[in-house]
Amino acid sequence: MADERRPLLNPVLRFTKDPKPESITGRGKSLAGIKTARLDGQRRKLSSDLMLMARDQGRQPQFADRAIVYASMFEDSLAPTWTPTDLFQPAYGARLVAPYAQGYLVEMDMRCVERFAALVSNFGTVRDQVDISRVQSMRFFAPSDALGDRAIDAIWEEAPRRPQGRAFFTSLMPLKDRNAVEHLLQTVAQLRDGTILPPSRQLLLDLASGADAAGDAPLARAVRAISGTDRLGRALRDYRLRQRAHTTVIVDSPEALYRLAASGAVMRLDPVLPITVTDPGEGREPDRPLPANLSGLPIVGVVDGGLNATSYLPAEAWRAPPLVSGAAAEVMHGNRVTSLVVQGHEWNNNLVLPELHCRVGTVAAIAKRGFPGPDYEELVEYLDAVMTAHPETKVWNLSFNEDRVCDLDAVSPFGHALATLARKHRVLLVNSIGNTPAASAKRPADCEAALTVGGRMHGTDGQPGGLCPVSLTGPGPCGMLKPDTSHFSHVRALGGAVIRGSSFATALMSPLAAHTMDRLREPDPDLVRALLIHNADGDGFDTGRGFGTPDATYLPWECRPGTVTLQWKASLRDRASYYWELPIPPALLKAGRLRGRGKLTAILNPHPMVDEFAGPNYFSARLNTAVQYPKGDAYANLLGSMDTDRVPETIARAVDHKWCTVRNHAKDFSARGHQVDGPNLRIYARIYTRDHYVYGFTSADQVPPLEAVFVLSLSGIDEGGDIYNQLRDQLGSFVETSVVESDIDIQY
Repeated sequence: MADERRPLLNPVLRFTKDPKPESITGRGKSLAGIKTARLDGQRRKLSSDLMLMARDQGRQPQFADRAIVYASMFEDSLAPTWTPTDLFQPAYGARLVAPYAQGYLVEMDMRCVERFAALVSNFGTVRDQVDISRVQSMRFFAPSDALGDRAIDAIWEEAPRRPQGRAFFTSLMPLKDRNAVEHLLQTVAQLRDGTILPPSRQLLLDLASGADAAGDAPLARAVRAISGTDRLGRALRDYRLRQRAHTTVIVDSPEALYRLAASGAVMRLDPVLPITVTDPGEGREPDRPLPANLSGLPIVGVVDGGLNATSYLPAEAWRAPPLVSGAAAEVMHGNRVTSLVVQGHEWNNNLVLPELHCRVGTVAAIAKRGFPGPDYEELVEYLDAVMTAHPETKVWNLSFNEDRVCDLDAVSPFGHALATLARKHRVLLVNSIGNTPAASAKRPADCEAALTVGGRMHGTDGQPGGLCPVSLTGPGPCGMLKPDTSHFSHVRALGGAVIRGSSFATALMSPLAAHTMDRLREPDPDLVRALLIHNADGDGFDTGRGFGTPDATYLPWECRPGTVTLQWKASLRDRASYYWELPIPPALLKAGRLRGRGKLTAILNPHPMVDEFAGPNYFSARLNTAVQYPKGDAYANLLGSMDTDRVPETIARAVDHKWCTVRNHAKDFSARGHQVDGPNLRIYARIYTRDHYVYGFTSADQVPPLEAVFVLSLSGIDEGGDIYNQLRDQLGSFVETSVVESDIDIQY
């Protein structure tokens, strides 16, 4: 590409005006909520289910007289409004513990079952009757549920061999009653005596003295401590504290695996699978001189196979004690990913890429195929220590995946653990969606807090082209729209050969994310992710391209000519609608009608309202948002519309992606426009929450405020119009530039 100095562009503006909240009166259960046509039938059905369980309880695992029951819901009753909290309550000897499949898990006191059956059959308040008419069936939680309805032999063969057996990832059954919790802990202790073993350390940490000499002694000690951790014991301590825990265990035979599943102590069992990268191929290292001055450039933490290419050592800002080293480390892949992060635009100067150099932090943690590598628990614990030691690194490149596709109805423990890690350290993870062969995205592409990247071809002009045949496609589980974005996946990197895969698309995206983070006055991982999605070229979401590829001509922190872009952050409470008023700039009006284009992107931080046990209900919070214009005495939606209350929950989840934390609405209204009956637009936002019992809340009023970021762009029908300065002048003190001054020149 020509090395031309880019013209100065207007920066994205930060909107500082406070919203006007309006309280909402929640709807409760009433006579209108009873499905009268099936109430009598469900009284008979559910009481029969309960009596059958009363007769069979001697064969069912129990903890302090409590057993776990699965209550399935009718399809028309899956919305949070119909959560059966009134029927399953401690006064009746039952309580909800977690969403599960098409219903809920219930902790039931088996001493009260017959009395409960009589209540269901003949009595109950109006609210109870609402629930009775909407619960479809009840049965005990079975070993097949813990195994995911998979055959024991198939799961056994899938699990990796270890010296003492095979490795499985287990989730302990979430119980509420304190006596039941202690009984379950005793059961696991007994299982440890012959059925399960804690995993032993598979890797030898290469903690050379150089790490201590470099001033990383605390990090070295933290990483060294990983090898001495009894993970099973730690999981039991965690379970006693919060009644939820996961851990990896070793099982020595299929028979022992069935005993574990039949114990009732585990909710889920999965084989532990290796974490791998794309096959890097072969190639030699050419001479690639780096810029003379790399100081001050943003840093990307590269979690891969390590770095030993001498030409890239000057770009290394720091190096963590390796988790995998020597012949086991996938260093060739690490070298190539590093080369793309540092200077991908120079390796691929025939592609439309901005000139964005970066430094790297090297994290050697991924092993070659055929070598023992870390399991996900070891990797996450290690990354926690490394991120703690390097708070200056805000963007982390994860070009690896497990050899397992994402479930569509549950977030993987790996994806959840990485999301928790990213939220804890306030960093942006940029991860790959994975490569063929597979049917869909591979774990941990289901990490909600990450910018998940898919692959994309390029045209003869170097612009983004069609779908990559190597990269996998989405969407993600639990309503997530993954990948978020896509990038070139057939590229040249260190070695000189053309390589392909989502690993390398991820490596091209990371520098753009790091520079965006570096340019913002108030950097925020969700805001960076929102700006990258907002700046992408997609027209809506595509399962292969995501929301598209960020525009290389106009960088995420810049406004296109004839466009104004605002960004802001808000703290939102349930039970309230929020409105921001925005004056309509003259460039957006023609003959009294709104004429132009608009785009609104928003991302909700759902933590702490996420539950790793919740299956399809992983997210307990969602966001609605829209840009509205005055029409008569009311407002109409200009951008965004989610009439989820008017459609069945299954359709709202599948079609509208109701519980996705990313909202992206774009519209071209330049042709006919909209008659406007007032001087201001307004931006609307509201959060909804569910499954409050999981978090110990009795109502939505107890839910803490949740954070959300917003990016809004508006442009008139005349690209030469000065909408940017018009809106900036209209907003006055309620707007400021979002970026910091920088001495970094970006050239093309």
